Amino acid sequence: MAAHIMECLIQSSDGTRKPIVSQTHAIPQIRKPHDVLVRVAAVALNPTDFKSPESNPKPGAIIGCDFTGTVVSTGSSTEGLQVGQRVCGFVHGSNPGNPDIGSFAEFLVADSRLLIKVPDTWSDKEAAALGGVGWGTVALAIEKSLQLAGRPSNAEMNLRADGKRPVVLVSGGATATGTMACQLLASAGCDPIATVSPANSTLVKSYGAVSTIDYTAPSCGDTIKEQTKGTLRYAIDCITSPESVATCFEALGRAGARISALDHIPDAWRTRKAVKIDFPLGYTLFGSEVQLQGAYHRDADHTKMELGQRWRDEVQQLVDHGQLKCHPPRELSNEPHGRWESIIQGLEMLKAGEVHAQKLVVRLM
Repeated sequence: MAAHIMECLIQSSDGTRKPIVSQTHAIPQIRKPHDVLVRVAAVALNPTDFKSPESNPKPGAIIGCDFTGTVVSTGSSTEGLQVGQRVCGFVHGSNPGNPDIGSFAEFLVADSRLLIKVPDTWSDKEAAALGGVGWGTVALAIEKSLQLAGRPSNAEMNLRADGKRPVVLVSGGATATGTMACQLLASAGCDPIATVSPANSTLVKSYGAVSTIDYTAPSCGDTIKEQTKGTLRYAIDCITSPESVATCFEALGRAGARISALDHIPDAWRTRKAVKIDFPLGYTLFGSEVQLQGAYHRDADHTKMELGQRWRDEVQQLVDHGQLKCHPPRELSNEPHGRWESIIQGLEMLKAGEVHAQKLVVRLM
């Protein structure tokens, strides 16, 4: 491979939307004080990695968000990160506003303010599965969407007036974002209850859910409402389908109810106008404009970077003390077709709904 050139996976321009391998992209350069250049060791796959190119195509844009790797050079202000440090985090891949950033690449430039230092005891597979999209989105959901004041370091701020922990419904508890939500909510002084299939109940409870409800049961929403005596005020919908949204609406009580939906909820699904709905977008944590279309567009907002830094510190503390774990990782073999084809196959598996209670990971080195 020529000096200063890398391999990466990019959006195609032939209309098929199947990613293609580029061997002509330049290794990205550090341009800002907080930037670090990372040699990518492994990546994790998310639904956004195939959804973004479909909804906001940008031919030639590098795909991928979650990653782990090693810092190879730094800017002038990089949060104590040094060359050789193992880190994990995320970038805004498939980015129409910055098509040369993406994690499905041999090298990437990341903002050091949102990176987690990887403990020596963690494998690359675990670190990639932690990434950053999950905890970043949950942080926005807790603090901005649900407007809960407490974080793990000041969990007492979330206690109700009667001293009890607030209950939060996590719809889709066995998803990667669902298990992250259960962990961060529990650490922040809340009691997460989760909708799951019966087969995943034990798994999700091991991530902090105090109880689980079978999402396939016709009375799922009513059962939750009965269990919470009509007082449920908070829900994080990690699925955001017509069925999951209906369950959230059925489960929530009357007073001050809020839903954090991890995708856009069309007006036709909104059967309770009094329920406040917010759609947190993890990409906003970088503080810059999110140049996507329609409901996915966001104006620049530096306060989101400040929120991200607060929660990065929280996540780092939890990781350092062994109080946070990644979603169960499933490494896809690079044999016989190679790392890039493994990623493409993994994205097809996600798109076909073939992945359950696992996080797909592919090694790049």
